[in-house]
Amino acid sequence: EATDNKDWTKIPGWCVVTTKLSPDDPETELEDFKSISCAVQNFMLSMWSEGIGCKWTSGPVQKSPEFADLCGVDTSVERVAGCIWYGFASGGLVTADPKRRKKGLDDVLSTLP
Repeated sequence: EATDNKDWTKIPGWCVVTTKLSPDDPETELEDFKSISCAVQNFMLSMWSEGIGCKWTSGPVQKSPEFADLCGVDTSVERVAGCIWYGFASGGLVTADPKRRKKGLDDVLSTLP
């Protein structure tokens, strides 16, 4: 695996995701981070629907000043939230058989008063 050997050149595509810093307003900074998390999830689902495999990662390398500099991130106004590694699977994508699901929506959905 690419991450075990630290050979990140084997990862076909990188999408570096950043978030704006709001040092005087930690609540806004947290809300911004939550928003990008939702956006990243939607983006990854969209990629998957187009046959592109992807993985979200936010390891220690991405928190380094060297990584930010390499990516052109101005750390005075933003920080790296993580990266989406993406590419096409060599054997094609495998989809789950919906008939094999163990629980239906009614089994896991609760209605609150």
